[in-house]
Amino acid sequence: MSKKELRSIIMDKRQYVEIGNKKIWDENIKKNLLNSEEYKKADTVFIYVSMSDEVNTIDIIETMLKEGKRVAVPKVITGLKAMEALEIKGFSDLSESGAFGILEPTMDAKNISNEIDLSIVPGLAFDCKKRRLGYGGGFYDKFFAKYDKSIKIALCYEYQILDEIEVENFDKEMDILITEKRIIK
Repeated sequence: MSKKELRSIIMDKRQYVEIGNKKIWDENIKKNLLNSEEYKKADTVFIYVSMSDEVNTIDIIETMLKEGKRVAVPKVITGLKAMEALEIKGFSDLSESGAFGILEPTMDAKNISNEIDLSIVPGLAFDCKKRRLGYGGGFYDKFFAKYDKSIKIALCYEYQILDEIEVENFDKEMDILITEKRIIK
């Protein structure tokens, strides 16, 4: 199955998850992440701002800020097809609708891409070797090729973990996968 076909199948599946199940799964994923040693040790966390059918990161970001973590979120630089990790102090810093309709900070926010300890990464599908199928833009792969010192954790639902996914040599593997049921290291 091609990457394009697999993306379509997973995106369709995500749209049909019952909201009650999603809330329970999101809470379990949040607990698994916040209880992990990798999270506890991290000072500076790079985390995506979730879209409605992704694992909810809004509550996670709120918790991180309350706990005094330095938090950065992606800012897409459309012309370069790249992104940077810009620091936020609160949700009021997310004032722009970015390239994909996702809230982002303005470019005058502090770029802390070189200071990230832990990266929380979205994706469409993963396998037990911690390989990731993203949305097809290559933004995270390019980011990690440039800034590759952080631990990379992907948040996903159990149904997003497949036996094997097709990857390219530039695709970056995750260090850890966290689902509602387990942690894969």
